[in-house]
Amino acid sequence: MSVESTLAKVETELREGRHRQARLRLRVLLSSHPTDLTVRHRFADAYQRIQHPEQAGRWNYLDESLTLWDLWAFERRFPDPVRRLSLLCWPDPARTPPSTPLARRRLAALYREATGTAPDWPDHPEDAAVRRRPEGRTRLEADRVLAELRER
Repeated sequence: MSVESTLAKVETELREGRHRQARLRLRVLLSSHPTDLTVRHRFADAYQRIQHPEQAGRWNYLDESLTLWDLWAFERRFPDPVRRLSLLCWPDPARTPPSTPLARRRLAALYREATGTAPDWPDHPEDAAVRRRPEGRTRLEADRVLAELRER
């Protein structure tokens, strides 16, 4: 079964409220295609639908649709950068860069935070050198912004 047909099945299952089955199908798909950012985005969508922002943040971490709320929830639930890097389930992050510049910068920043070194991506040295967190915010800044959003 192709990635596209599997994702179509997942979409049907999500529409029908079979969230657990959709997540299981996505887990199997991700094990076969661990660097497919579309599969990761769909995984995040499945968790957003059942209101699990920490898991949505986990699976959308490398996607442009990552919200500050999901990022905050992921980092709050898993404060250790080594654990967060592990939870991304990215195969060999030291040597395997993601396909998009944004994803490379985010993975490089987390990798550096977790290990203290930059990944070795000869084809993308500028992305591997990134040191900042997603959106360039510190955890305290993110907490402040989210507190303001909740007050509105």
